[in-house]
Amino acid sequence: MSKLQQDFLFDGRYRLRKKLGEGGFSEVWLVDDTSAKITLVLKVFLPSSQLDESGIEMFRQEFALVYNLNHPNLLKYTYFGVCVGHPYLVMPYYNSGSAEDLLGNCSERKAWQFLHDVAAGLSCMHEHQPPIIHQDIKPANVLLDGNSYIITDFGISGKARSILGEGGEGGVSTVQGTRPYMPPEKFRRDQIPLVASDIWALGASLYEMLTGRLPFGGQGGEAQLQGAEIPPLPDSFSDDLKQIIMQCLLPDPTARPLATDLEQFAALHLAQIPYSSGSIHTSGSYGGSFGSSIHIESHTASPTPAPVSTSKRKFIIIGIVAAAVVAIAAILAMTLSGREKSTSQQQQYDETMAFYRRGVQFYQQGMDNTQGQLDKFKQAIDMFDSAQLRQNPEFRESHYPDSINAMRGQMYDYCLQCAKRDFSAAFLEDGIRLNVLDYLKFAKNINNTSEVNALIDSIQYIYISEN
Repeated sequence: MSKLQQDFLFDGRYRLRKKLGEGGFSEVWLVDDTSAKITLVLKVFLPSSQLDESGIEMFRQEFALVYNLNHPNLLKYTYFGVCVGHPYLVMPYYNSGSAEDLLGNCSERKAWQFLHDVAAGLSCMHEHQPPIIHQDIKPANVLLDGNSYIITDFGISGKARSILGEGGEGGVSTVQGTRPYMPPEKFRRDQIPLVASDIWALGASLYEMLTGRLPFGGQGGEAQLQGAEIPPLPDSFSDDLKQIIMQCLLPDPTARPLATDLEQFAALHLAQIPYSSGSIHTSGSYGGSFGSSIHIESHTASPTPAPVSTSKRKFIIIGIVAAAVVAIAAILAMTLSGREKSTSQQQQYDETMAFYRRGVQFYQQGMDNTQGQLDKFKQAIDMFDSAQLRQNPEFRESHYPDSINAMRGQMYDYCLQCAKRDFSAAFLEDGIRLNVLDYLKFAKNINNTSEVNALIDSIQYIYISEN
């Protein structure tokens, strides 16, 4: 097949509208699905020679592997097909661009959100058996979807790329990735894919988003093999964020954090839970052992949290009880002992985490937007309740329940403050009155305090007086 052209009807169904990108062995197009009448994205693999049936079967198997990865931070491929010996993938179209659009113009909160979402997606991939390694994490491969980030361009192994004929003049390349985002181990002889390589690329991506430049320019991790130090980050960002990036960019793969721990650490920050700047879990041998642990400060939360300012949200000091640290230590001990969870236990934990992650997304969307805010908060509560009702022991003994409690507290604070802000106006307009009542009822579902009940009684008294 020759190079694809605009307006070409691919495989008798997909009308090519605009080329979105291309690589050495594929092209990505925005297309109109003439059957379903919707806009999609098509990725067509263009091997140097037409694939035989064995090559096509390999692509089918790899697609089946990634098709079963259901995670909100991973792009969901919807269809695999073959047209005249050329495999292709169909996927949804996201029109908000990629994280590349934020380079050099990324706030601290956006950076934590990027870290959380990409780490969450990588955690799903890395914990798969066998592990799925992305091998090309970079801002251009992370799509924007509202306030969320979605990883794309994954699931094609080195073996499949070899069949496609990727490589330079010296023959087929055995190294995957984009050089500036490749860690030092990828420049060594006989390198093998490691999950830690994705973590280095995540660190390089975060560094570039904050500064607008790559940590080692076009050299990537090869510069570290020559003794280069990690360049310092601007003081305008928190020490915690800078330290995370530094740990991701460590030249020793075994010293880098695991994706699941990066996800948890970022979740704690986004939930406005304080933590010290201590180091986080690192992989010792990629067999599941850990090094240092998260250091979390222990405080006692007040029964009724202080209100949140409506003009500017401030980080509120909500502690985590000491039991959370004990729980994390217990999980580490089980991991170090090499105890494997049964398939049913793993599945239950994965389902519980899926509810938790969706809850976090709804919570963040509600905190960031006024449109449909209460609906987002209610969806978050539903997801958190679903996670906790599953009674998964590993989830229950982790810090996640404390994180949920903190987010519940934040939603309570916010709704109560909104109600107080508009309370006086409630005497004048029915619409405002009902809005205040909705916020108060939501706050009451979270924390049935005398203050909330008194305000609800006052609002209801207005109706009684007027009618």
